[in-house]
Amino acid sequence: MDNLECTRLAMKQMVLESQPISIEEFNKVLEAHDTFLLYGGAGGVWETFYIKNMIFGVYRGPNPAQGTQAKLGFHDLREIQLTGIVLPYADCSAILCLDKNWSRADLEGSLFIDSILNNCSFQDSDLYGADFSRSEMKHCNFRGANLLKTDFENCDLSGSDFRGAKIDQSTLFKNAILENVLMD
Repeated sequence: MDNLECTRLAMKQMVLESQPISIEEFNKVLEAHDTFLLYGGAGGVWETFYIKNMIFGVYRGPNPAQGTQAKLGFHDLREIQLTGIVLPYADCSAILCLDKNWSRADLEGSLFIDSILNNCSFQDSDLYGADFSRSEMKHCNFRGANLLKTDFENCDLSGSDFRGAKIDQSTLFKNAILENVLMD
């Protein structure tokens, strides 16, 4: 097993051990992120790095004087209401979020690397430029979602539904597991 594979396994174990985030704490993160966006924080790009047993993202973009970019890594979001959430350009890497409804969410440019998001619905969501690399996303619903420039490299998307999603050559599925996937 190579170093990257060992790191990926270590990351998965850390995600599985994620602690729940309280609704109060999550709302504070959202409020600070809204201010970050209001003062010009959107529009940057993510660079990812790995050091033994850790993969992380660094945001290269505007750094407004007010607000704080959402950083939700290693949190369990299963108790949080996510339908219609506005969370573009957020660091959602290495989150645990099973059986959740992200429908009509704005997640443009957000980082979800190394997350576990099985059985989630992203129906009609804006995932433009989001990065889900190495995430486990079995049986997810992407119907009607904007997936232009979305990165699913090395994701397990088994059983997911992409019918009606906006997909083109900019949508990356390099080395993704696409068993029993539904597409137009």
